[in-house]
Amino acid sequence: MNVKIFIDFWNLQLSWNEYHKKLSAGKTVRIPWENTLPQVLLSKVGANAVYAGTHVYASINPRSPNDRKLNSFLQTMDMFQGYKVIVKERRPAKPIRCSNEGCRKEIAHCPHCFNELIRTVEKGVDTSIAIELFHYALDNVYDKAILISGDEDFVPAIEYIQRRGNHIIHAGFKNQAFTVKKACWAHINFEDIVAELLSPNSC
Repeated sequence: MNVKIFIDFWNLQLSWNEYHKKLSAGKTVRIPWENTLPQVLLSKVGANAVYAGTHVYASINPRSPNDRKLNSFLQTMDMFQGYKVIVKERRPAKPIRCSNEGCRKEIAHCPHCFNELIRTVEKGVDTSIAIELFHYALDNVYDKAILISGDEDFVPAIEYIQRRGNHIIHAGFKNQAFTVKKACWAHINFEDIVAELLSPNSC
């Protein structure tokens, strides 16, 4: 049984950060991307699961120094065994404007620190995930796919793919993505596997 993993990078990273923030971890708890994450996820699918690779979909703001550092890490991740990382550039969002009636002037700089206000939006990530979910299902690359994303727009794709015999398993934190979970064949709760992911004995 071939199993492929599809990950919305920001969906997982932000949910992971929020989970550990609520636990008052006090220090940065990193996702064990290489080896451990796919191995633990696969172990929850079944003993006969055969790893067919992990695809990670991310977006960055090329104008942001922090995102440039992140992009360097994503390029390293792309070299992990079985990984393919797709990075999209975030696009400028509509400018912030004063909400007072009769004003509506653009606010280009923070009135407190005077730094430029830069807002961006993610484009193309969800589309890439949906296309590849279809592509690899139709090419019979996977029997089951693990999807880490909470976007309800995936529901029609999930339902279609499952009608043709493939199974989609959602993985994520509790109290999130209810509609996606409901559409999927099964679900993996991250709260149930965090200890295993962070175990020093994990590969």
